[in-house]
Amino acid sequence: MSDVSAKREVILDVAAGLFARYGFRKTSVADIIREAGVARATVYKYFSAKDDIFQAVIRREIQDVLRRVKEEVEKESTTRDRLRAAVLTHTAEIRKKVNAYRVTREVLSDVLPRAEKDVEHLVQDGLKVYRWILTEGVKAGEIAVDDVETTAWSILLVFKGVFMTTATGHIEERMVGVIDALLDILWLGLKPREEAS
Repeated sequence: MSDVSAKREVILDVAAGLFARYGFRKTSVADIIREAGVARATVYKYFSAKDDIFQAVIRREIQDVLRRVKEEVEKESTTRDRLRAAVLTHTAEIRKKVNAYRVTREVLSDVLPRAEKDVEHLVQDGLKVYRWILTEGVKAGEIAVDDVETTAWSILLVFKGVFMTTATGHIEERMVGVIDALLDILWLGLKPREEAS
């Protein structure tokens, strides 16, 4: 890692800690500068404003979530177990990250509209995981999918409700049961026709 990259990562590490401790609104750029021990110009060399720093922190955290999802999916050998691992890990990691950064609807409404391209990029990265699971399942003859792309989108949209519900802290105690119920419904639709009946 270059010295330039290292400084940027230090700023992000410090900002992540401050956002976790005090929340988005109560953390200032001055706090980040002081805690990181860098010059104001250094922070503004990499980031234009506090919400830019916050977006970079969230982007890095979402990439970490996707890395964890991929690791857990790769441990499994069947399509159903891979789908379950992907959704459960995705949900658990979102819960950790959202709780850590005290992301509220108010903060999301402030920050996300300005991060539309980043959100789209992250959705595409998430889709890659589900595409791979489906493609491997078709190759193994475990599932019958004519259009992997549309099916991957459909799965992501079905579980988007679970992810958003997790992000707002609802149904936490029932989450695994809800995910398994949705997977049961989905699984019947993915199975080859003679097996689904």
